[in-house]
Formats: sequence, structure tokens, C-alpha cells
Amino acid sequence: MERRQNNGRRCQLVQEFVKTINDDTMRLVCYLYMHNYTDAEVRNELHLDRPRLEAIKLKLAMDMKKTGIRNSA
Repeated sequence: MERRQNNGRRCQLVQEFVKTINDDTMRLVCYLYMHNYTDAEVRNELHLDRPRLEAIKLKLAMDMKKTGIRNSA
């Protein structure tokens, strides 16, 4: 039960975090990853090159860490 509550809290934090993103591309990247798209699929869908996607992922990771969202692994 403890694990479920932690995962529920994490989901809530992620949802709140995504609502605060002002950049449409960053928000779409989050949306696509939450729907299990691969890096290649995200790049193709949003017409991004690898360096741009990596920069977005790094920015999102840093912002999520500041928000208190930890990697689920």
C-alpha cells in the first residue's frame, strides 16, 4: 500500500508539473513520453533533431528534479 501511495503522489506531482510548462514543444514532449513514444517517434512527430530533443529532455529533467520529482527507477 505504501508503494501505491508513493506512485500516486508522484503522478500528482508530474501532472501538476506538466500544467506549469509554458513551452508547447516541451509540453508535447512530456505528453508523448507519457504515452510511451520512443525518442525516434517523438523526434519524427515534432520534427526535432537529436540535439534539440536532448536539450529539451535535459531541461525537463532539471526542472522535474527542482520540483521534487525523482526518477521512478
